[in-house]
Amino acid sequence: MLSNRFWIFAFWFYLGILLSICISAYIKIIPNEIAQFPYYDTIMHFLLIGMAAYLGDLALEKRKVKIWIFLVPMAPLLVSLFTVSEEFLQKLTPHRSFDLVDLAADFGGIVLFSWLAEMTQVKKSSKG
Repeated sequence: MLSNRFWIFAFWFYLGILLSICISAYIKIIPNEIAQFPYYDTIMHFLLIGMAAYLGDLALEKRKVKIWIFLVPMAPLLVSLFTVSEEFLQKLTPHRSFDLVDLAADFGGIVLFSWLAEMTQVKKSSKG
């Protein structure tokens, strides 16, 4: 079992990579060669956002927040809010476009990878 410190480091490192990919897309410096692969954008949305939910859930030790009567995993909720915000921001830039398929791929990745995080054994950090 990996310690929580590992998951925190992995999440922040991955977040840096994810943000650099996001910024690269906005300033149009992602290589054109990647567009040769069919559905690459949708697949990347699924994998990149899903992995953020996975690492975030483990970094936050699978914490949950109560919304009404439901216990909702905190990290997937935060990743979902970021994802929806970022997808809507794409409407405001000339180089990007809002796409419901991308948003569906994001949520699909969040659901699958969050489930995988729930199945992953983690060592609880000792508080106190």
